[in-house]
Amino acid sequence: MTRHQTPFIRAVAIVAALIAALAASSTAVAATPCSKAILDDWLDNDRIDRIYELSCYEAAIDAIPEDIRIYTNAEEVISRAFQSVSGKRLERQLEGRSKVEPPPPGVVPAVSSSASTAFPLPLLVLGGMSIVLLAAGGFGYVSRRRRQS
Repeated sequence: MTRHQTPFIRAVAIVAALIAALAASSTAVAATPCSKAILDDWLDNDRIDRIYELSCYEAAIDAIPEDIRIYTNAEEVISRAFQSVSGKRLERQLEGRSKVEPPPPGVVPAVSSSASTAFPLPLLVLGGMSIVLLAAGGFGYVSRRRRQS
């Protein structure tokens, strides 16, 4: 070999190595991320059939499209799969500040009568009326039986 061919051969080897590296990186980028694999597993039959890395479950929940999140149970199914694999709950943190601020200590917050935790006054009134009617019926039955005997 001559001196002029050695740099040419090195340049060809470097170009070949760069092409091989680019081909390898493009296949790595084209590989399915684990969050997409979990979503595909759920889309297949509405359950997670395989076991994935723990970090993939949270990434999959974050990657759920909004329409699927609203109209399906994908988030719940993926969270249960995480729980069964890890043995602990997947803690989800709210993003941003909470819009509901706790009251200062010693202050009792106002209770809305339309809230789900409000005192069920109509239910108690109906229950009381039914007890009174049952008692009146029982009293009438007992007094009729006494007259007959």
